[in-house]
Amino acid sequence: MKTITSLLLLVIGFSGFAQNFTQEVDSFLKSNVVDGMVDYEQIKSEPAELNSLLKQIANAPMYKGNEEKAFLINAYNVFVIKGIVDHYPVDGPLKIDGFFDKQSFTFRGKKITLNGLEKGTLYIQFPDPRLHFALVCAAIGCPKLASFAFVGDKLESQLEDQTRFVINDPTFIRLEGQTATVSQIFEWYAADFDGKTNVIPFIQKYLLKKVKLSPTYSFYEYDWSLNVQK
Repeated sequence: MKTITSLLLLVIGFSGFAQNFTQEVDSFLKSNVVDGMVDYEQIKSEPAELNSLLKQIANAPMYKGNEEKAFLINAYNVFVIKGIVDHYPVDGPLKIDGFFDKQSFTFRGKKITLNGLEKGTLYIQFPDPRLHFALVCAAIGCPKLASFAFVGDKLESQLEDQTRFVINDPTFIRLEGQTATVSQIFEWYAADFDGKTNVIPFIQKYLLKKVKLSPTYSFYEYDWSLNVQK
């Protein structure tokens, strides 16, 4: 009986930790993100909220299913903001040496890079092309950072909504008649969309405009300038 009670308390504790972290991420993003643009200057001048989130990520327990998936998305986006804040003012992520593959962060007691968290953890556990529209890269060219936290029990609908929002952003998918010019994300991560021939069917699934897209498409140049509030 004691063992069962202890396990129940442990589960409740983990759930409470996840809920508290998610609420803090949500508040942090709502305060500092407008239309995908981040107020890095404000965060740098008052880093208490960011530091609290980093501490929680460093000591977080393991979760299951969508709760873990949501936690990893939120942790990644917090790390990206931290990476920029540490070097701010800066013109963009590529102006920081090894931003994605050298700069490290404390994740559950161990050091990890952004690429390590994205490709070596998140995509290994949860292969899902919609993640490309939930993760931020601190550049104007990437999908706009959501001003809310991802939540385990709402994650499926959040990912669907976020993907639909990004696909229908005319600066992200540029339409001219039936021809689409698309982000290089679809080129770099074509395998996540089951190959280049499946990029248009994926886009078509979420496109609200009633148009039958041509299977032939091209890429526009990625904008690596910083997603900073002016």
